[in-house]
Amino acid sequence: MGCKVKTHKKSRYLIFRLFWQGRRFWEGTKLEDMPENRQLAEAKALIISKEMEDGVFDYLRHFPAGNKRHLFVREQRLASSETVESYYDKWILRQPDRVLPHRLKDYQSQFKRHILPAEIDGIRFGRIPLAALTVDHIVKLQAALRAKKRPNGRPYKANSINNFIGGSLRAMLKDARRTGALAASLFDRDLYDPLPQTDVASDIDPYTAEERELILEGFRRKRPHYLPFVYHQFWTGSRPSEACYLRRRHVDLRYGWERIEGSRVQGDEHGTKTKRSNRQVQLNEDLADMMKRHLHFEPAAEWMTAAAADPEDYVFTAPAGGPIDEANFYHREWLAMLRQLKIRPRPFYNTRHSYVSFMLSCGHSAIYVSKQTGDSIKTLEANYARYLPEVDTRRDAIEAEIRKSADTVRKAISNRISKIFGRDREKQKPPKNQGLQTGAGEEGRTPDLMYSMNTQTRP
Repeated sequence: MGCKVKTHKKSRYLIFRLFWQGRRFWEGTKLEDMPENRQLAEAKALIISKEMEDGVFDYLRHFPAGNKRHLFVREQRLASSETVESYYDKWILRQPDRVLPHRLKDYQSQFKRHILPAEIDGIRFGRIPLAALTVDHIVKLQAALRAKKRPNGRPYKANSINNFIGGSLRAMLKDARRTGALAASLFDRDLYDPLPQTDVASDIDPYTAEERELILEGFRRKRPHYLPFVYHQFWTGSRPSEACYLRRRHVDLRYGWERIEGSRVQGDEHGTKTKRSNRQVQLNEDLADMMKRHLHFEPAAEWMTAAAADPEDYVFTAPAGGPIDEANFYHREWLAMLRQLKIRPRPFYNTRHSYVSFMLSCGHSAIYVSKQTGDSIKTLEANYARYLPEVDTRRDAIEAEIRKSADTVRKAISNRISKIFGRDREKQKPPKNQGLQTGAGEEGRTPDLMYSMNTQTRP
């Protein structure tokens, strides 16, 4: 892509060689090949090349009687009849091969619900001719979306509007520039400014140690099937999508680690969020013990028991046996449990924040936490700075803090647990021994893991 100055072999006049949008063509001049003429032609070629690079090259402006005039006149006519909506209809059909399925759903939802139907100067944004779009239209679209109300009656946040315009719309307009349907860049920093995100609260809102233990106890008593899944999230800091993707072949309980190398989002499986997110996660001793029971691990076996031999089986499943759907789990299980426990609702994803904040506050190094979670040290320092005291970073100290946190908090909230769950345990049958000999392996076990193996609460 660009413009070069050449000399015609026969006439010795200067000519322009252009390569634009995959096409190569020549345009002649009336300038003889002389130093002063070549200097003028080189200057024009430099301007043309820069316009091509910026996506604003106008062939008819530079060569109104050029050899390829008929092609560009026809394209100009087609572009003049192209609207934002008609271009979207063609553009969206090309996206399944270019973006992840959940991103495609975002594009479709944001265009159909917000961008195309927005009213700009008395006309739907989707009906505006694509070639006529200006930065002013984008600014007015911001204002229209800002005035729009969500189903709950509240306005859309600046962060959402910036995502609609700076994410989805910008992606389509970038494609329009690439295909030649749009000449100008509408997101010039000197002319366009995203909305200031003063109404966006910090996403770092971890569950406290007390909330963590209440939640774990709630799942242990009411929804035990999901207890290993929830416990895993509180003590690895992995993203829910990563845990939903996890297979048995990714877990090595002989040495206490697991490998994160994929994610499951809205039923679609693909790679992790970033290259850094592909990582090996170390499991603390208590989590490893729970995972062994959950996966029926036998140390003497080569891998797992015969009942759990398929390495492609999901580690965490729904009660029916299929993979966990993150959205369903959040709405049906997580929020229901938080309401029962009277805990302020926050996303299930915030278990990740709980892990990071706990590990940093009790003294683990940012390097170790970065390796565990896949976040860069820069991200940790930017988002979790208040949890970074300079204290001991030894592994033994961290393991002790994990046990101490669960033990201390459980004792402190024992009365609250009794009030919430009443005397449910008295109505239940004594828990079955899960294959462990009496007293075997109990030394050093945290109270929250031994709770179901201890004697029942006396009246």
